[in-house]
Amino acid sequence: MVTFEEYKDLTSLTTFGVPVKARWYAEYASEKELLKITRDGRFIDNQVYYIGGGSNLLFLHDFDGLVLRSAIKGIVRYDKDPQTCYVIAGAGEKWSDLVEWTVNNEIAGLENMAAIPGDVGAAPVQNVGAYGVEAKDVVFSVECFDTMTRKTVRFSAEECGFGYRDSMFKHEGKGRYIVLRVSFRLSQTTKPSNLSYGPLKEFAKNLGHEPTIREIADEIKRIRDSKLPDPDKLGSAGSFFKNPVVHNGFLKEIEVLTGQRIQGHPVGEHHTKVSAAWLIDNAGMKGMRCGGAMVYEKQPLVIVNTGHATAEDVKLLAEKVRSEVRNKFLIDLNPEVNYIDTTINVTLLGTGTSKGIPEIGCMCRVCQSPYLKDKRTRTSALVRTMGMTLLIDPSPDFRQQALREGLHHIDAVLVTHGHNDHVGGLDDLRPFCADHRLTVYTDPITDKELRTHFEYCFREHPYPGVPTFDMHVIDKNPFFINGVKIIPIEVMHGQRPILGYRIGKFAYITDAKTIAPEELEKLEGVDTMVLNALRDRDHFSHFTLEEALEVINEINPRQAYLTHFNHEIGRHHELASRLPENVAPGYDGLTFNVR
Repeated sequence: MVTFEEYKDLTSLTTFGVPVKARWYAEYASEKELLKITRDGRFIDNQVYYIGGGSNLLFLHDFDGLVLRSAIKGIVRYDKDPQTCYVIAGAGEKWSDLVEWTVNNEIAGLENMAAIPGDVGAAPVQNVGAYGVEAKDVVFSVECFDTMTRKTVRFSAEECGFGYRDSMFKHEGKGRYIVLRVSFRLSQTTKPSNLSYGPLKEFAKNLGHEPTIREIADEIKRIRDSKLPDPDKLGSAGSFFKNPVVHNGFLKEIEVLTGQRIQGHPVGEHHTKVSAAWLIDNAGMKGMRCGGAMVYEKQPLVIVNTGHATAEDVKLLAEKVRSEVRNKFLIDLNPEVNYIDTTINVTLLGTGTSKGIPEIGCMCRVCQSPYLKDKRTRTSALVRTMGMTLLIDPSPDFRQQALREGLHHIDAVLVTHGHNDHVGGLDDLRPFCADHRLTVYTDPITDKELRTHFEYCFREHPYPGVPTFDMHVIDKNPFFINGVKIIPIEVMHGQRPILGYRIGKFAYITDAKTIAPEELEKLEGVDTMVLNALRDRDHFSHFTLEEALEVINEINPRQAYLTHFNHEIGRHHELASRLPENVAPGYDGLTFNVR
C-alpha cells in the first residue's frame, strides 16, 4: 500500500546529512504501486525527484514537490552455462549488498566496485565505477517504468547510452524512466575480472598469488576506508567532481599558458582524462573550508560535512574549488553530485530586437539615451535550475553577454527559431564545446537552417576548434533535460511557426504575433513569463505592446516581463510608468527567481 508523507524529513536519507524536507514523499515496492503513484495528483501536479541511497545528491533547499524512493527488493541468478550467469537485482537493493552477495556466491564482475554507496537503481543511471570497472562493463539490461506510457520497458546496455559517469537516464530519459531492476552479465568464477588498476596490480604482486574476488573486494574496502571519510562521522557524497576529459590540443595550450604539466591518461585518440583530485590539490584547495563544509584532507575530490554544514556552505565551497582550478589550470570541473533545486533563476541576457538599441546611425532620444537600461543587445536568456544552465538563443551579441555575466558553463541550448538575431552567436559557443558536443534542441526547420548556415560545425571531420553540437530535433511534445521537463509552446512569427518554452512555472516567448488556443492552454498556471512586445505601432510578425498585454491578461501570471523591443517603445522608465502592476519591462542583465 502506498503512503504519501507530507513535509518528510529527508536528512537521514542522504549521505551528506544536510537538513532538508520534501513537500511529499512516497516509497513503492512494485510496478503496481508505482502505477498508482503516477495517477495521483501529487505526482501529476508537482516536480518529481527519485532518490536511491541518497549518495550522489545535494538538496539546495527544501524540495517543493514529490520525492520517490524504490523499495523493490530481490536478487536472483540465472546460470546460462558453466562460465556465465545473469544476476537480476531490484532497484531498491543496496549496491554494496549486491556486490557482497555476488562475492559470497562466487560470481565475478562486481568485486572492483565493492563498498560504493547507493542503491542498485542508481548504478546504470550514474554508470558507477571504481578501480578499472564501470557499470557499463557488466550491465546486460535495465528494466524501467515509463511514466509517459505507464508501461514497463527494457533497455539493452547499448540503448542506455553509457558514458563517463553518464547515461541516457541522466538526459532525455531522466524524469521519464524509473529503474525497476537491473540485469548483470557476470562470470561463475572466483578469479577477478579486472586487475589493471595500479593499486590492484601492486596488491596482487605483494600477495604472491593470484587473488580471489573475496581478496580483491576486501582490499578495495580497505583502500576506500583509508581515503574516504567515515559516513557516521563526516557526511559526504563521495567524489564531488568528475575527472575532466580534455582534448589533447587544448591540453597542450593549457600547459603553454600555465607552465603546468597536467597529470592524466589517454582516453581514445585525441583526449586525456585529467585527475580532478590532482587539479584540486595543486590549486591549494585541500582542507579549504566554507562554514561547515570542507575539502577532505585525505581525498580532495570529496567535500565533507563537518557536522553543521548547510547546503549553501557546500555549494559555495564547490564553486570556490571550481573557480580556483579554472583560474590556475583553465579547466572547468563539473560536479558528479546532482544539485536538487526547484527554484528557477532567469537572466535576460538581451532584450532588443534584430537591430538592437541603439540602432546603428540612429540619433533618436532612445538610441542616444545615457541610461544602461536603454542599451539593449539582441534577445536571449539564461535559465538555471536543478544545477543546470540552459541558454535560450545564442544571439549575435552572445559573446559580450557571456563576458558580462561571467558565464563559463552551459549544459544545453534551446533555440526558438533560426533567424540570425537569435542564432548568430552560435559560433561563440566554442568554449562550451571544448570537451564534448554541446546539446542543442530545436524544431526541424531551424535544425536544417543551422546545418546550412553553420555548415562547418556539422562536417564529419570538423576543423579543430570549431564548435560541435549534439542536435535534438523536437516537436510540440514535452521532453526532458536531466530530469527537467521542458514544454515547447508553438507560436506564430508572422506565417512561420516558432517555439517558446515552459519550464516549471516559468515561460519564455519571443517573436510571437499569434498563439493558438491549444498552445495558450499550455501556459495555464504559469507564475512568471517573458513575452515580446516590439512597439506600439502594428507589426506583421511581432506583438505590439497592446497585444502583448492582452495575452498577459488572459494567462494572468503573477509577474510578467516584456522583451524584444525596438527603439520606438521609448525609454525604459517611460515604458515602466504605463504598464500594469504585474508587468515590467525587461532589460539586459535583469535576473529574477521563479519558485
